[in-house]
Amino acid sequence: MSATAAFTRLSVHQRIAGQLVRSSGGAALDVTDPATEQRIGQIADATPAEIDRAVSAANSAQRGWRNVNHHRRAELLHEVSRRVMAARPLVAEMLTREMGKPYKESFDEVAWSASAIDYYAEIARHENGKVLGSAVDGQFHFTTKDPLGVVIIILPFNYPLCLLCWQAAAALASGNAVIIKPSDLTSLTTLQFIEAFDPLPAGLVQVLTGGGNVGKRLVEHADTHMVAFTGGIETGRSVAETCGRLYKRTLIETSGNDPFIVMPSAPVEIAARGAAFGAFLNCGQVCAAAERFYVHEQVYEEFMQKLVHYTKQIRVGNGLERVDMGPLASKRELTRAIRLVAKTDLALRSNPPTKRFVLEKLILDLTAEAKPEIPGWSQEELPV
Repeated sequence: MSATAAFTRLSVHQRIAGQLVRSSGGAALDVTDPATEQRIGQIADATPAEIDRAVSAANSAQRGWRNVNHHRRAELLHEVSRRVMAARPLVAEMLTREMGKPYKESFDEVAWSASAIDYYAEIARHENGKVLGSAVDGQFHFTTKDPLGVVIIILPFNYPLCLLCWQAAAALASGNAVIIKPSDLTSLTTLQFIEAFDPLPAGLVQVLTGGGNVGKRLVEHADTHMVAFTGGIETGRSVAETCGRLYKRTLIETSGNDPFIVMPSAPVEIAARGAAFGAFLNCGQVCAAAERFYVHEQVYEEFMQKLVHYTKQIRVGNGLERVDMGPLASKRELTRAIRLVAKTDLALRSNPPTKRFVLEKLILDLTAEAKPEIPGWSQEELPV
């Protein structure tokens, strides 16, 4: 199957109870290739009825899955991993066309995802309880690990498959069911990717597409039992507050604002290469990207010369071509990048952005008046 055919087949669908179901929601949201800005498909908001149906199916499937022994769970997860790798070329192309990252990075991400599944399959085989030394004469002490139930996984666009598997594989290996709410920028790829999980019982892994209202309803639903959220700070705070009120467990990661420090003892050549890689990988759309640079005055000039040199080597273009950096994932990310630069005391010298390629020939000069804490860089914003 071609990526184009897959986008068409999956458009305006949800993955519920093991079936691809055409959504009965209202207006659909266009999905565009960020490199060409051509429409490649559509997604729809899951309706309240579809959400309730998915939650019911998840609870039903989980009641059986929790009784499957850990060795069998591991065998099935390893089979899922093999299927992930078999679908690698198609899924990688879809990911590049849907959110823009270079094909090599998409291809690598699929492999990282399979590795995560294999890892948690073996954790499931070996970490299901412990026998403890007796603290009281005549007593036998031990612990067991029991699943929680249905885990909601809300994902961002930057590493949608890898993050999915870090969280879903762990939850499944522990005996839980999962419902995945992907970013609207990577929903179609996620629907294709999740077909690798078909060896598992129907309803154990489901995908519901849509905006924040879908995630909100899943988080608040009385029959979901844990939420794993990766994304922006404000949304993460809202998830934490809701789950705290409901006594619902959470796993929340809301990005960072990462410093890159270069001291005189550092090998400047390696530091500059690492800085260029760390700043521009995936267009800088990474929670661990190098975002703030603190360079000792003794090596500042040398470091900056080498950083500019390596930055100029970055090939920018369509991720399906021989490039090092693709377009920003969406128009909102383009607008955000321009807005953040506009807030700073930095001078942006570049041609006007064409489509979503904003950093084709970027040089940043720190003015004499620039403040140590640059406005707009105090926290990372990663919408989902």
